Amino acid sequence: MLSPRWRKVLRDVWLHKSRTSLVVAAIVVGIVGAGSILNAWALVEVATRDGYRASNPPSATIRTDSVDDALLARVLAIPSVRDAQARRTVAASIQGGGTWLPALLFVTDDFTAIRIGALHPEVGAWPPLDGAIVIERSSLDFSAASVGESLKVAIGDRSPFALQVTGVARDVGLAPGWMEHVVYAFVTRGTLERLGVPTAPNELRIVVREPGLDQPAVRRIAFDVKRVVEATGRKVTDVDVPVPGEHIHAAQMDSLLLTQGAFGVLALLLSAFLVVNLIAAMLAGQVREIGVMKAMGARHGQLAAMYLAIAALLGLVASAIALPIASVIGARYAELKGELLNFPLEGFSVPLWVTALQFIVGAVLPVLAASIPVRRGCGISVGEALRDVGIDGDDPGRGGALLQRVGGVSRPTLLSIRNAFRKRQRMVLTMLALSMGGAVFLGARNLRVSIEGAVGLLFSAQRFDFALRLTEAHQADSVERLVRGLSGVKAVEAWTGTRGTLQHGDGTLGNRFSITAPPAATTLLVPRLIRGRWLVAGDRTALVVSDVLLKQEPTIRVGSAVDVVIDTTASRWTVVGVVSSGPAPIAYVALEALAPMVAGGGATAVAVKSSYDGAASQVELIQRARAALEGGGIAVVSSQLLAESRRIMEDHLLMVSDFLAVMGWLMIVVGGLGLASTMSLAVLERTREIGVMRAIGARHRAIFVMTQVEGLVVALLSWAIALPLSVPMSVILAGAFGRVMIPVPVTYLPEASGAILWLALVIVVSVLACAWPAMRAMRVTTAAALSYE
Repeated sequence: MLSPRWRKVLRDVWLHKSRTSLVVAAIVVGIVGAGSILNAWALVEVATRDGYRASNPPSATIRTDSVDDALLARVLAIPSVRDAQARRTVAASIQGGGTWLPALLFVTDDFTAIRIGALHPEVGAWPPLDGAIVIERSSLDFSAASVGESLKVAIGDRSPFALQVTGVARDVGLAPGWMEHVVYAFVTRGTLERLGVPTAPNELRIVVREPGLDQPAVRRIAFDVKRVVEATGRKVTDVDVPVPGEHIHAAQMDSLLLTQGAFGVLALLLSAFLVVNLIAAMLAGQVREIGVMKAMGARHGQLAAMYLAIAALLGLVASAIALPIASVIGARYAELKGELLNFPLEGFSVPLWVTALQFIVGAVLPVLAASIPVRRGCGISVGEALRDVGIDGDDPGRGGALLQRVGGVSRPTLLSIRNAFRKRQRMVLTMLALSMGGAVFLGARNLRVSIEGAVGLLFSAQRFDFALRLTEAHQADSVERLVRGLSGVKAVEAWTGTRGTLQHGDGTLGNRFSITAPPAATTLLVPRLIRGRWLVAGDRTALVVSDVLLKQEPTIRVGSAVDVVIDTTASRWTVVGVVSSGPAPIAYVALEALAPMVAGGGATAVAVKSSYDGAASQVELIQRARAALEGGGIAVVSSQLLAESRRIMEDHLLMVSDFLAVMGWLMIVVGGLGLASTMSLAVLERTREIGVMRAIGARHRAIFVMTQVEGLVVALLSWAIALPLSVPMSVILAGAFGRVMIPVPVTYLPEASGAILWLALVIVVSVLACAWPAMRAMRVTTAAALSYE
């Protein structure tokens, strides 16, 4: 049998079941919002640790002429190297979806004996067979490949060769192929021989002996290996040292999840406001009961325990409902993050401590929130409690006098507006909860506008419509002449490019970055200048760097001289400017300066501006341009429409703003529940007033409309507050996005359509939130209302 005090607790919960349901729903929403992000983060972390790291990723990759058993033995003899393996990587083209796409083919002697960067077969045959190809999982959709079908593969200017797709495998160490616009695939040495290319390994991948080393320490070991390789007479073209134990996109995903998690926690904290409302409502209606219990000897701690137990019960019920939902949503969200990071989540589960933390927060947070009204309500003296008559006598202040002088508005409407301001502290908290959701909603929309603007700025610098990549370098004049005469060609420029590394003062090299070389007088590439100047005619040693490369190499300064290693040869360049050019590190030099340094001494790509607007017409022009070049003896590796590249980048970046908008929706839901709770409490407190209005002839419709107007006042104020509040929110979101992805301009003011949509949304929320309290107010009889205490 329960004691009388705990029977009273259950009775109170039952008597306030509508508001109790609202509180439970709000806590559920808050836990689901924060818990889903926490579960996704935990799953990604576990998969990264036990999946990515379990693949034994390479600590460094050294690219050289060739690798044989003797060289491997010498590298393995280095004390700081724990393991080393070799493979060959070949640049190729694959025809997928009717177009030729850039590809990377990975070749090793024995795919079943890979120790460094282990592969995971998923579908079909494994390992690949001679004359067949296995597609990497993240490139499957991008390549439009299917198991059992054939793909055309071409290397250099050699004739295409049809290879059957026999399987799909996953390499968790690769950035997703769909994101990098590259088709990854695995083939055997025998297949390479059929394609007519060398088969000797050209990549040396090592794992250092000490697992806790940082990136600079690993880089020093990698350069010890580089010196060993060069001592054998081989050339080293590149040394790549990733952040130890961290996936290439792990930092971005962690930052994204942290930003979303912050809003999830905020939604959970806002839900605590409803607990305050509920307990305050109970205490407001039980002041005399508290006085009687105190008169009978009840202590302050005993009374507080009763009401805090109600809050704990609500938290436990909400946690029991929310945790399974958060688990399912978190798992689905983590799967999406896994796709972005290119690793599977099958076989991994959320750690127990993560679920326990959510349960504890769900149970404890309502208790902490309830302690505020409980301390105030249970601290009342016996005499003051017994003298309470249950009539709300709050003065709306000078606002009430001002409202009385307003003309042209009906008295019931003025009364509704006045009632909205009677409990000013509660009204402020309600508006804060709803306006914060609106600010996040508007901030996410502003971020979307900023992303579209940033992508627009980025691609507006590329004033061509498509580009063709050549298999090998050719004289720029010859390339341009073959394309310029085609109908539909408005402008054409031959470019070249390569990859380079910055040589530091201590002799070590940084990570590789792309170098693009248009003509110095280019009109088809005009990046947005941040500092310094752009390339001009006559530049022979001028280097313009992107802001992303500047972050990676903070020692670079405008006006400083830097040593760049291109194809094993170091050359000195002067940094003349910094530009914004997307998420990848890149540098720009003049074609005339770079061409003598690359193999073939000419152009490796051609950029074309078309006089056609439609994509179909531009694709047709691409086909004619390819035919013209190949007719002139210049083979084309791949082609890419600029509009398609823009669409792919924009879609991926906009996913971030869409995810943040979801958190805004969650906060709006919590705010709406808070408004419903506030209005329910307001109806309870003004029960006698409703009875008086009924006694003097007020109809159901009038009571319903007055309640709705009161809630609408709070909602419209929340709408107005959210507009200026969205400005700092937009600044925060744009700054966070810029640190994670690419810098974006801040959109300070919400667009008109966003403000109108938020207005419509807040009105709908108000109508729905006030519907149940308004219906309850209509059902209050005159006799019951006048006898209410």
